[in-house]
Amino acid sequence: MNKQEYMRQLKEKLKRLPKEDFMHAVDYYEEYFADAGPENEQKAIEDLGSPQEAAEQIIRDMALHYSEEPIKDVRRGMNALWVAVLALCAAPIALPLLFAGIILLGSVVIVIGALLVSFILVAACMVIVGPLTVLAGFTVLPKSMAVFLTCTGMGLFSIGSGAAFTALGCRLFRRFLAWTLRLFAGMIRKGGRKHAES
Repeated sequence: MNKQEYMRQLKEKLKRLPKEDFMHAVDYYEEYFADAGPENEQKAIEDLGSPQEAAEQIIRDMALHYSEEPIKDVRRGMNALWVAVLALCAAPIALPLLFAGIILLGSVVIVIGALLVSFILVAACMVIVGPLTVLAGFTVLPKSMAVFLTCTGMGLFSIGSGAAFTALGCRLFRRFLAWTLRLFAGMIRKGGRKHAES
């Protein structure tokens, strides 16, 4: 096997990674081969192991890295979660345990994630309804000052509480993603230890 064939197989194994992580991994291996030089190409391939082993190691390392760094935004968190799922699937642990773990974790993640997303959407709707309630109050101002003040108060309360709950929901969702990644990382580490012992 030469460098071109090795990199072709490695790219094939890594193609499910998010684009940014895929490019980072490919660039690293291209630099590795460039540093080794054409004369040491075979030695570099022996040191790296098979493309399958290298890909599994890359995915495990990325998942562990993601689990240790704070989640700054939801897109990054979802990428990290996807890498963790790929790493868990690549972890050499017993197949029934793997499937049971993925199904159980997947169910928990989906249910809690759906609840958090629903909470955020309801809070965002409160922010949207608030100004509409205030405007509705202005339409009844000539007829009733009490209704105007009630609508204005309810609208302002809806805007304030909706904004606070939206921020809280986003923070809880980021923490939930971080917790899920740590859980996956623990399973990946456990699988790696079992592989090392066998």
